[in-house]
Amino acid sequence: MPVLLAILLAVAGFVWWSWGRRRAGDEVAFRLDKLFRRKPCKWRPTGDGKGALQEFRCETCGVSAYSRTSRGPVDCKRSLRGGL
Repeated sequence: MPVLLAILLAVAGFVWWSWGRRRAGDEVAFRLDKLFRRKPCKWRPTGDGKGALQEFRCETCGVSAYSRTSRGPVDCKRSLRGGL
């Protein structure tokens, strides 16, 4: 009987410990997400245009890109820097 009680307490302790770790991990991840999230690009026109394309420069990351719309590119071009 004492062995069964010890096993039951060990299982209950493990469940409580793992639940607490998961919950604490979720809380820490939620709080740190704001610190490491990338800021969205803010596209500003440079005034240089080539035909139907207009050049834009991102104020956040400093990348230049071209778009046919007056709002600028939809996607961030940061990962294309020096890629070609």
